Amino acid sequence: MELSEKVALVRPRMGELERNGWAHELGEPADTAGLPPALADLYRIFDGLATRMGLIDVLVAEDVLAELAKKGSGDPHDPVPNLVQFGSVCYSFALCADTDSGAVHLLDTDAVIEAVKQGESLPSEPLAPSPIAFADAFLFGPRYRELIDLAGGYQTPEDEEEDEWRLLIEDLGFA
Repeated sequence: MELSEKVALVRPRMGELERNGWAHELGEPADTAGLPPALADLYRIFDGLATRMGLIDVLVAEDVLAELAKKGSGDPHDPVPNLVQFGSVCYSFALCADTDSGAVHLLDTDAVIEAVKQGESLPSEPLAPSPIAFADAFLFGPRYRELIDLAGGYQTPEDEEEDEWRLLIEDLGFA
């Protein structure tokens, strides 16, 4: 099943995910002008994704454009020069896409800050070859739990039990 088909099945069920006043959000397709091609492909399917308490937060296209503008502002040292942040996982891990290849990386923001302080580059291995492949496998697919584990895991067993996004994609047979 294509990512766009999964999103179409999830979208009408988003209302089921509100819990204790915290609504999940899945944006409609966005205007992709100015985005790198691989990110534009993703944002043509959905513009941002926010789950309970920030477990998953895919930025809206407007915020990605702001990240791209910051990249070009001439920071003295950028430890990941070809990567632009387009989201976060478990509050403190940055989802980044390579602006040339589109490959998706997950970076510990503490490690990025330390690399900036030390003036060093930050090596990283891609999780997926493109934002589409990443979203299909990790956000809407069988590797969702792996993504949470890579970003430090659930803070409590209750957080895992109450992860409505995980429960929904499992219920739909994606994970």
